[in-house]
Amino acid sequence: MPSGVTRLQREAWAILLILLLAGAAVFAHVTTTPEEYSRYNTGWNGTSGFAGEEVRDLKPGVTLLILAPDQPFTPEEVGYCRAFLDNGGDIIIADEEGAANPLLADLGSRIRVRPGNLSSLERDHTDPGLFRVQVTGNASLFAGIETIRVNRPAAVEGGEPLLETSVLTWDDADGDGRITASETFGTAVVCAKEGNLTVLGDPSLFINAMLAENPEFIDNLQPVRIDGVHSRTGTANPIINTRLWIQETPLAAAALAALAVLPVAYRFGRKRDE
Repeated sequence: MPSGVTRLQREAWAILLILLLAGAAVFAHVTTTPEEYSRYNTGWNGTSGFAGEEVRDLKPGVTLLILAPDQPFTPEEVGYCRAFLDNGGDIIIADEEGAANPLLADLGSRIRVRPGNLSSLERDHTDPGLFRVQVTGNASLFAGIETIRVNRPAAVEGGEPLLETSVLTWDDADGDGRITASETFGTAVVCAKEGNLTVLGDPSLFINAMLAENPEFIDNLQPVRIDGVHSRTGTANPIINTRLWIQETPLAAAALAALAVLPVAYRFGRKRDE
């Protein structure tokens, strides 16, 4: 009997191992998303590699990052942001599509994002949309940094300029990568601030593919909290949402663990009866 029990135990452990490996493979597949800027996207255009945490408790000394906003703010939420700024908190809004402009207006800011396709001849890359801009303002966010590499940023108007392109920059409206007769060269501001509010016209600085391009900037940004409610960083899928609910619900997690063990227990019980 002891040898039989040992054999049954080995079979039970083997079945459990197979179930765990299969579950891990399925888990890895269904808990990611290809959505751009999503913190659950492990690809080049996701933000899974960025170290920021979602907003829970904001205090002065912590920066709130609203990255690629795509949802409106309620009057109550605007009031919360305004109070946070008034109490010394820092807010950075990274937007290239102009979706942040209503929030900026509600906050009483004069800064606006002007969507476009900025490109430059002064670049160190074949893509004219991937180029460096000069740090022109005095802000702790860019302390010790002379240039920032951007990726097709939008222009920012109003406020105190912090990042500015060279004069050999143009809005490549037709996307052909060349300056044409209908396009003109000129400088453009891609980041500006008003008090504790900073507006950055390039949310792609935080995607996985760009993190290594500006490491000092990422370091200067910490500690940071990310708004996952109004921004595209919170974009997930039904399976990810279910997983997050299970993680936050102890009873659900315990029930799921019990279900995972049931096949092994059933198999082991049948063997003993035989």
